[in-house]
Amino acid sequence: MSLLIVSACAVPAPHFMGAEPVRAEVQGSRFVMRRNGKLVEVIRVNREWAPRLSEQLGRRAEIAVERAYGCPVKTIRGDAALMIARLKCGKPDDLAEIGYGPG
Repeated sequence: MSLLIVSACAVPAPHFMGAEPVRAEVQGSRFVMRRNGKLVEVIRVNREWAPRLSEQLGRRAEIAVERAYGCPVKTIRGDAALMIARLKCGKPDDLAEIGYGPG
């Protein structure tokens, strides 16, 4: 039963269904990511004590996405469990804008 609950945590949103999952770990944070065009769904799948998106978690997610897909991240929106990253392929690399809520 607990395996089913853990597995359900990484189920993609409808917009990302059918996209191949990519797993990554950055500084102890583990993510499952799925890409659809310029959008990447980023699901954190490990336990962390009181992670905050505005602190290190957002940057770890940004690094994971850029390593996996080879494009800089324009924005990351969401919370400590589920984020949506918008890629800016073909543009100069710099830090992503990180914020809460929908992008």
